Amino acid sequence: MDKLHRYVRIGEVTAVVVLGVFAALTYRELNALRKVPVALPNYQFEDSGGSDDTRFILTRGTWVPESGPPEPLVTNTIECRKARMECVESAASVSFVGQKGLLEAQHTQFTVERWSETEVLTKSTPGPCFSRQLRFDLKERRASSRVTASEGRGICKNLPARSLELVTGYRVSEAVQRGQ
Repeated sequence: MDKLHRYVRIGEVTAVVVLGVFAALTYRELNALRKVPVALPNYQFEDSGGSDDTRFILTRGTWVPESGPPEPLVTNTIECRKARMECVESAASVSFVGQKGLLEAQHTQFTVERWSETEVLTKSTPGPCFSRQLRFDLKERRASSRVTASEGRGICKNLPARSLELVTGYRVSEAVQRGQ
């Protein structure tokens, strides 16, 4: 009977240790999910071609800087219409207030400065802290943005200029999970 009690105790201790390991792994996974609570969409770039009246560009993705820290968790959709010579960017972002995520949406309108067979370039559009200009490479099917400090606003004078590229969202999610 003493041996049986001993084996039962060893079995109980083993079960508690195994459950503890699973609990630690689950906690670690949940912490990672709290840092990146959403799955950002894949990159998309569509150029309709066609005549000037109907030509449009539609692109979707997440902005990442060429260097420096990652941008916030934002997914963007940009639609440019040649007939109107304008681009409209719709952005949805997740901001954290305490332990809760808050979804915010924003629209920005850009005036097209130049639309050629190889490139679309917008005029710089000022914001509260920075001015942005969009560039679409039609041959490479890439979207990029140049961000500079807003001259007239003065709120964020020390904001460094940076270049962003629109990419598939999982790249940003991976960078956040790695802690970059």
